[in-house]
Amino acid sequence: MTSALYGLEQTADGVATLRITTDETPHVGDAALTALANAVDVIKRDPSIRVLVLEGGEQHFCSGATRDTLLGADAPHAIARLMGGFPRLLLSLEIPTLAMMTGHAVGGGLMLGLWCDVAVLAKESLYGANFLALGFTPGMGSTALLEEVFGVPLARDLLLTGRMIKGREIREAGVPLSHAVVPRRDVRDRTYALASEMAQAPQAAMGLLKGHISKRRRAQLERAIADELAMHTTVFGHPETRTRINESYPAPVVAGQEKETA
Repeated sequence: MTSALYGLEQTADGVATLRITTDETPHVGDAALTALANAVDVIKRDPSIRVLVLEGGEQHFCSGATRDTLLGADAPHAIARLMGGFPRLLLSLEIPTLAMMTGHAVGGGLMLGLWCDVAVLAKESLYGANFLALGFTPGMGSTALLEEVFGVPLARDLLLTGRMIKGREIREAGVPLSHAVVPRRDVRDRTYALASEMAQAPQAAMGLLKGHISKRRRAQLERAIADELAMHTTVFGHPETRTRINESYPAPVVAGQEKETA
């Protein structure tokens, strides 16, 4: 079952799903941030919700910020507000969060999934921190987060090249996140199996453990974002940055028209 865009839907076993993007609208902005904030508010007032699953499209989990956001007059602070807002909201919850990353996840879209407590990726999909490929420095805490999930060598590779890699390569690399990569057809079942198992845990114990984990991750996030904002302020002050974004930002892909590769 696929929920409507921005709709928070709860199953009988205490698992709620929020669809943050679709294949037709794979980017995130103010509307998506507001939707997540509203969902977090509902979850905090409803003890029957024990787990949150973040869902995207089938082909595109999330493609990060829009071209307009990156080319705006106040891009560094707009990016900081949006890209800091999503992980802060996720880390404010006292319940586990899972990202069902069936489709491609790019830039801030990859970070959105990885700031959840658990992510499930597809072997066939593409993942990457393509910030430098677009002409600007990384954001959303990626300078710290990628080393945690991919290990230092692969994280530096991805950050310094901006290249995309298949989930299959992540699986074969034997990095901390490798265990989370499964065939695309199995991503949904794997995600909800984990979510259902977590939902059965004692709430008080889960809340304490989740709070402990999130406290450490929040400190990691804030340190990284402060450094990244300083870099953004500098790089977005260069005229060539806007030119590079204009030239490099991928054209929209119409859902159902992209070709699958092995």
